[in-house]
Amino acid sequence: MKVIVALCLTTLMACQSSIADMQPITKPAESVGFSSERLDRIAPVMQGYIDQGKLAGTLTLVARNGKIAYLNAQGMQDKKAKKPMAEDTIFRIYSMTKPITAVAAMILWEQGKFHMFDPISKYLPELANMKVYVSGSGDNMIVEEAKTPIRIIDLFTHTSGFSYGFSNSEVDKLYQSKLSKRKEFTRDNILSKFAELPLTHQPGTAWNYGVSTDIIGFLVEKLSGKKLGEYMQDTIFNPLGMQDTGFYVPSNKIDRLSQIYTADKTGQTVVSKDVPGGIDFLNDPKIHSAGGGLVSTMQDYFIFAQMMLNGGEINGVRILGRKTVKYMSSNHLPDHLIPYNKTSDGEGYGLAMSVTVNPEMSGFMSSTGNYGWGGAASTYFRIDPQEKIIMISMAQFVPIGFHRYHDDFRNLVYQALID
Repeated sequence: MKVIVALCLTTLMACQSSIADMQPITKPAESVGFSSERLDRIAPVMQGYIDQGKLAGTLTLVARNGKIAYLNAQGMQDKKAKKPMAEDTIFRIYSMTKPITAVAAMILWEQGKFHMFDPISKYLPELANMKVYVSGSGDNMIVEEAKTPIRIIDLFTHTSGFSYGFSNSEVDKLYQSKLSKRKEFTRDNILSKFAELPLTHQPGTAWNYGVSTDIIGFLVEKLSGKKLGEYMQDTIFNPLGMQDTGFYVPSNKIDRLSQIYTADKTGQTVVSKDVPGGIDFLNDPKIHSAGGGLVSTMQDYFIFAQMMLNGGEINGVRILGRKTVKYMSSNHLPDHLIPYNKTSDGEGYGLAMSVTVNPEMSGFMSSTGNYGWGGAASTYFRIDPQEKIIMISMAQFVPIGFHRYHDDFRNLVYQALID
């Protein structure tokens, strides 16, 4: 598809008048400080991944000062069906759900419903008296009592000690075994299931990616009295006009859901038979995964990102206060936990999002305070408050990072800045 430079959101969101009214047509990209010629460098790089069989298709967006400077759909949404990638393609955004969950929780925080340093067991008593892994395995595993309770802030920053089961550690082997029986999980027993697993470390002492944000979701449900998707619909999606974001794809929109791919032994894209989390996204799940269960579109996520960049408001609709967004998007890790993992040089961590604290160490062109996150199927976003930039890339390939196309995309955005 031809690159569309400085496209008005009216094209993206014809049915969402509240957003269309916000977006003036920007032409050329130079009027918002980008070089049109340099932005056009994005397309051939993305096409390279497609032509080499690494990705089926991509959808990329760059905006500055609230105006879209670049939007381009390339390749296929579904290769077998020969259906091109489109601006309204629906994507499984997996862990890009986390920032939305964080916003949902922060709405309640602003209302005084909880304090950041409260123990989570105050609201979810199943998570009291947690055990922490010390050594050994199987029947010989040694655990100890948690020296401090898990605080809500520990869940937001992934310093709680919960895990996902991604590694071969002894704790993660237990997660793998437990999650292999996820069909047995119900809303009534899932917290008890998590509580049976030892923490990877004492709460607040290390960073480890895991189900922490899912537990934030259960907190939201407890405090709001609503199922997570219903609460998000009432407080975020409906007010912002995010009409294609939810925990499943309605039957009348299934034709817009992208196929999901992985790599075969030769590195070529093939349809993925095993999807992260075992979620089909075609039916309303009994448990809404606050850490990775949403589907969304480029248009919807751009609305969300622009609301964040604007300090919690967009087109007269305020979701959060300005200081709340600043608090969320600031680093909350102590110096000795930065970077939070081996592949995140220069990065700290805010509330459910990575935050750049040292651009020179990151290996990318960037700005201090740049923040964002990605999803398991290669969706990705960053917000740069200094430069007033939003960049979003969407694809459907697992796992994220196998082809680091979003790294190229990030640098290509910054090299196009001229003002």
